[in-house]
Amino acid sequence: MLQSATAEEAPSTQADFPGLIEALNSHEVSNLIDGVVTEVHFKPGQFVEAGDILFSIDPGPYELTVKTQRLNTVRAETTLSSARQDLERIQKLKDRGSATDVQMLKAVVALSLGEARLEQAKAELKSAESDLEDTVIRARISGIISQSAINPGAYVEKGRAPLARIDQMDPVLLSYEIPYVDRIEQLAIDNLRTPSELLDRVTLSIKISETWLYPETTTPDNLSSRVDMATGTMTIWAELANPNFRLRPGMRVRVQSVINGQ
Repeated sequence: MLQSATAEEAPSTQADFPGLIEALNSHEVSNLIDGVVTEVHFKPGQFVEAGDILFSIDPGPYELTVKTQRLNTVRAETTLSSARQDLERIQKLKDRGSATDVQMLKAVVALSLGEARLEQAKAELKSAESDLEDTVIRARISGIISQSAINPGAYVEKGRAPLARIDQMDPVLLSYEIPYVDRIEQLAIDNLRTPSELLDRVTLSIKISETWLYPETTTPDNLSSRVDMATGTMTIWAELANPNFRLRPGMRVRVQSVINGQ
């Protein structure tokens, strides 16, 4: 029985590669409007949740614009209501033969202009309200935020360089390179049809130092479409759990790749 069990056990193949920890998702925080920054709500290296307020821009000018656009909308609604009433009145006069076609045409045109002006006023009000909302800049993703690029009191223009950067920390992205020819040979040995079939049998672990083996393992997700002409390697990526944020983007690690036998 012992010999039979040993014969059925498939061997595993292990290889070691240099690897790199990258951010799976990174977001550059930017402002969508011009204005004076009144407050920075975070400290560098702080963990922020998606939706947290990061920067405040002076809302005063935008609040005034919203009030103005609301008044313009009310005026446009009043003008449109008056145009409808005039059209109804002239229609009744025309039915009695007391209004001309020219008067009727003018009333129809006035109604169309009134409707167009109301739509424009509503659009301008919506844009003004959106600008007012953008005076509060929030985090789009959860992660560790960098140092702020500006201080309170600074005037920022729309389209300037990012105000800060957020890196998602859990999970992170592990990337490493493999010699492609060696893996093609492995495919032939194991009668596999595609590199993806080989990746399905791979388990990855990483060493952070000679004595520190990271406790989480993973499996490859994707591989690059091209072979590097200079090195003959392909890049492989894998998501790796990082619940305690021990791994940080930019870390160099050693990737231990085990091809499990069937």
